Amino acid sequence: MYEKGFPVGRVAIICNSERSRARRMSERLKKALTSRGIRVVEDVKEAEAAVVVGGDGTLLRAFHQLGSLPILGVRDGTFGTMMELDSEELDLAVEMLSTGNFWLEKARTLEVREPEPRILALNEFLIRSGKIGKSSKLGIALDGVPISECICDGVIVATPTGSYAYNLAANGPVLDPRCDSNVVSYVAPWPPSLRPSLASLVIPSFSVVEVWTTSPYLYVVADGLSPVKFRPPLKISGSEVKAIFIRKSPDPTDFYRRLTRRMMPKVLTGILHYQKLGL
Repeated sequence: MYEKGFPVGRVAIICNSERSRARRMSERLKKALTSRGIRVVEDVKEAEAAVVVGGDGTLLRAFHQLGSLPILGVRDGTFGTMMELDSEELDLAVEMLSTGNFWLEKARTLEVREPEPRILALNEFLIRSGKIGKSSKLGIALDGVPISECICDGVIVATPTGSYAYNLAANGPVLDPRCDSNVVSYVAPWPPSLRPSLASLVIPSFSVVEVWTTSPYLYVVADGLSPVKFRPPLKISGSEVKAIFIRKSPDPTDFYRRLTRRMMPKVLTGILHYQKLGL
């Protein structure tokens, strides 16, 4: 799952240009990289790696631009659960890239296999029918076997990376990134009498999820981008394309450290600071 890094000679910097802090951090980073002999390029096709400054949304948009180019995420103060470094670690970012002292984590993605066009998602696909604000009548089949159907606001198909985003907000489970699995969750199923027995389902990454509807079209939103219209049924499965993240360490439990540090309350029971408590 992890591969050793390499000294990087050419880097692209992508930031959330709407945030002044992200712009300032990008300028600092550009000067620091240049001082270490690393060339900052405008054309991502020339880059060996990319530094993304912002939050998770910035990183997701960058993935759709960069594909499988290694990405180092630097958080600009937002939640940024996908980002590897915090805003005060710009010097560490430069050190990692210049020396190659980092690790590459390959993250699974999803793909709409049928019908055309084929589109990718790193976090999740949100599937709905009809207009925004209107309920959808959706049914799910897994590898050709009908599983459930209901009236809802949509269906989420998420990767382990995306399982703690929209899927988590829809009461779906968080998947460890080491799992070779995806998760399917209904969004706000209604009424309670029609609530599916399988509101969320963890499935193998190679399984094919079919989404059906009584409407003439399905609308698919990949990673929060603009919706794409398809004729049902829709078939989704794991993709061969991988997103590549630059990590400080090959320790897979760093995932939980990022999650708890950025999403959990600072002090509640004290368990998040159990090392300080001497337990």
